[in-house]
Amino acid sequence: MQRGGRELIELLTHCVFSFNTDVLFLYCVGEYQLRPQAVSAIAIYDVFCAPTAPARISDLSLIPPKDVRIDQSIAPLRQALQAATCDPLPSEGVADDESGGAGQDQRQGAGQDAVQDESTHPDGPAIPLPPRYLFDSIAASLSVSEQAKIATLEDYYDPKRTPQENLPGGELTAAQRAFVDHVWMPRIRPYLVSSGFWRVSTVG
Repeated sequence: MQRGGRELIELLTHCVFSFNTDVLFLYCVGEYQLRPQAVSAIAIYDVFCAPTAPARISDLSLIPPKDVRIDQSIAPLRQALQAATCDPLPSEGVADDESGGAGQDQRQGAGQDAVQDESTHPDGPAIPLPPRYLFDSIAASLSVSEQAKIATLEDYYDPKRTPQENLPGGELTAAQRAFVDHVWMPRIRPYLVSSGFWRVSTVG
């Protein structure tokens, strides 16, 4: 995760291909720490930590329903954001729903408005800034967890190869392709980008 530029984007793309949600989570947490915002914190929770999240981290003991501390921290942030924007992000904004693309478009619009207006909303209630350390305990535990996929990635990943070439056999499996085409591209990536994680727009 010390890489930058194109090398970092290719590493993250490989993590999307290989469903290495732990590294993607740690990247987003690092970006969040640079500019803590309620909408960004909610997005990380919705994508990686919520019970119905599409890219849950590998160590389930760190997140709901087994550990509800992060859920208890996110709930008031979500309520404050909904009250301030009057165009609320739904709970667990990337969970499966019946609205399809239309629902995703609404979530992107709400998230984009929140990123732009979160710090200045003179006519509505203030949105509290979440603490920079909000995800630190999860990230620290995940970094040393035996269940995490971080050490495995370090064992085999070669930055001289393309993201796909680093996969076993150099090709995506049917399950990996389905995740990229039907989950990452239409749901997770737009949601993260609209929530302030701009560099994710070129990942995957």
